[in-house]
Amino acid sequence: MKIDCRLDYSTILANQGRPVHLAMGFKAPSCQAGARSPMAFCVVLDRSGSMSGEPLRKAKAASEAVVRNLHSSDQFALVAFDDSARVVVPMQAMENREAVNQLIRGIHEGGSTNLTGGWMLGRDELAKTAPGTARRVLLLSDGFLNVGVVNPEEVGRVVADGLERSRVRTSTLGFGDNYDENLMERLATCSGGNFYDANSADKLPAIFTAELDGLQRTSTQNLRIRFRPGTFCENWRLLAGYQTLVLPDGRTEIAVGDLVSEESATVILQLEVLPLPECQDGQPVASLEGEELAHLEILWDDLSGAEIKSCVHEQVVRILAAQDPADVKVNVDVIPGVVTQRTGVALEEARAEAEAGRPEKALEVLNKAIGQLEALGASEVAIDSLKRMVRELEDFGGLSARSSKEHRYRASHMRKMKSMSSWTLDEEAPGYSESPLPPAVPPTPPQASEPPSDEDPNSKA
Repeated sequence: MKIDCRLDYSTILANQGRPVHLAMGFKAPSCQAGARSPMAFCVVLDRSGSMSGEPLRKAKAASEAVVRNLHSSDQFALVAFDDSARVVVPMQAMENREAVNQLIRGIHEGGSTNLTGGWMLGRDELAKTAPGTARRVLLLSDGFLNVGVVNPEEVGRVVADGLERSRVRTSTLGFGDNYDENLMERLATCSGGNFYDANSADKLPAIFTAELDGLQRTSTQNLRIRFRPGTFCENWRLLAGYQTLVLPDGRTEIAVGDLVSEESATVILQLEVLPLPECQDGQPVASLEGEELAHLEILWDDLSGAEIKSCVHEQVVRILAAQDPADVKVNVDVIPGVVTQRTGVALEEARAEAEAGRPEKALEVLNKAIGQLEALGASEVAIDSLKRMVRELEDFGGLSARSSKEHRYRASHMRKMKSMSSWTLDEEAPGYSESPLPPAVPPTPPQASEPPSDEDPNSKA
C-alpha cells in the first residue's frame, strides 16, 4: 500500500503558534487475478408494510443479482424482518442459485420494523462461516426502530460488538424519506462498513452490486492509524469521519477500515502547533529535521497476494520554524482534502442545529465555514454544498426530511473521501471519487465535490 503523509504547512513562522493540517493519503494495491479468498455476504432486508410494492420488488431483484454474481465458493444468507425477523435463506455456498432465488421471490411485506432483531440473525448466520472468512451484512431499511431493541445507542453497541467479536462489517442502505439517517450512518461507521442513501427504488440494484463488488475486490483490510501528538502539538481534532478509540497507552486509534483494489482514501487531522522557539542568533532550536509534531503507527492486512500479510508503517511528522515569511509556503496538494473534510464537518454541525430547531445557529455555522473556506481559496463548486443549505434555511426555516438525509449522506461521504465509494445522490459525484456509481436517475444540477467547517466533535486536548 502506498502511504503519503504531508502537512499543508511544513514550515511556520518562529514564535507564532498556528493550526496546520496533516493529510494522510492511502492507495491500496491491486488484487492479483484469482487471489481472492471465499467470502460470506448476508442481506438483512426490511419487509415492513412501508416497503410494499416497487421498493420490495427492487430489493428482491437486487438480492437475486447478488446471488447470480457470487462465486461458487462464496456463501450467502438473507434475513427478512418486520415485527419479527426470520432467516429466509440460511448461510450456504452457491451450489443451487435458482433454489436460493426462489426463496427470495417468496418474501412478502409485513408489519413494523424490528431492525435490531434482523441484524442479529444476520450476524448469527455469518458466524457459522469458517474463521478468516470476509463477513459482510448489507442492512436495508426505510423506517425507524419501533420493535425490539429501539435505543439507537444500544443498537450501535450491538453492531460494533459484531465487528469486534465476529469480524462482521455492516453496510447500511437507507431507503426513502422516513428512515433514521443518524442511526444508519452510525451503524456503518462503527463497524467499518458503507452508508448509502437511496431516494428511489431504481437505485437499489446498483447499490447492492457496488457493495458486493467492493467486498470481492478488497485488497487492504483493517487499516487503522495510531496517533500520538508530539511535543509541539497543543491540541488536535479529526476532520475525517472515522471511528476512534483511545488505547491503553494514550494513543488514539482511527479505524479507516477496508480498501478495495487500487482505492484511495484521505484522512485529515487539524493540529494546533505551539510557538516554535529560536536561539539568540535567530537560528531555530530544532534540528534540521524540525520539531516533533505527531507520531504515527499505521497498521493493515494486505490481501493483494496469495497470502495475507500484516503490515506496519511508523512515521514521525515534523515541522520547521522560519524567520522569513517567504519561507512559509502552502502545500497546495493538501488543500482540496482539507476543504472537502471541513465542508463535511460544517454540514454535519449545521444539520444537527437545524434538526434541533435552531436554524439561526445553523446559519451561523455555515456562514463561518464559508468564510474560512474562501480564505483557503476553495472554489465555488467546493462551497456550493454549504450555500445550498443556507438557501434552504433562509427560504424555508428548516430542512425537509429528504434534504436532511441528503446532507447527512453528503457529509459522511466527504469526511471519508474514499475514491471507490458509490455516490448515490442525483448530482455529479465529487471530484475525489474515481469511479462513482452513475446516478440511476438523470442528474439535475451538477454539484460536485468538496466542502465543511471549523469545529469537530472529535476535538482532543
